Amino acid sequence: MATIRIDRLTRVFRVGDSEVRAVDNLALTLDTGALASIVGPSGSGKSTLLALLGGLDTPTSGAITVDGRPLHQLAADDLAAYRRTSVGFVFQDFFLLSHLTALENVELPLKLSGMPRAARRERAEGLITQVGLTQRAAHLPRQLSGGERQRVALARALANQPRLLLADEPTGNLDVHTGRQIADLLVELNARQRITMLLVTHNLDVARRAPVRFNMTDGALHPAHPAAS
Repeated sequence: MATIRIDRLTRVFRVGDSEVRAVDNLALTLDTGALASIVGPSGSGKSTLLALLGGLDTPTSGAITVDGRPLHQLAADDLAAYRRTSVGFVFQDFFLLSHLTALENVELPLKLSGMPRAARRERAEGLITQVGLTQRAAHLPRQLSGGERQRVALARALANQPRLLLADEPTGNLDVHTGRQIADLLVELNARQRITMLLVTHNLDVARRAPVRFNMTDGALHPAHPAAS
């Protein structure tokens, strides 16, 4: 069963009098549980593609289906429900709430989805343990290292048990050693939980950890060249 199926997907932006085709007639199929990476220069359309897959943006034309949901046909309320229940996001800049502890940041999406307090606390504690931060659960983001903050962000992304995880430069703000630890954790989670993952990265070492690899240029995807494998 394919988790992701994209056909002739196009996203066009207007910049003054010009037209920018951020995603251009793109096709993609990924099976459930796949781990895929995309590399490419800035402005090639990588982040736009993740936004479309995550229901944060809508295509200009074409079809995009995730777990049987035709995202290109969903109303705004249905896209919001999809984002809340089916997809997890990990970003380069973490986006943790500074006034909440690590545990409370992980708990937040569960609260927004209506989970009872005791159940969401138990779930959040389990996720904090899963990413190796049990002793840091009560710390605020400013008291955590970059790698620890990204682990909290990853735990938060997993809170509602998404079928799809989208990571946009998840190691971009981390040193080499810490970046490798985060990449190891993503690979481990993919193997253990069969979460479909799509990673956008400039880090070729991280990209090579994915069995399925693509290069993106000018809004189009191409299988990674063997020389880059």
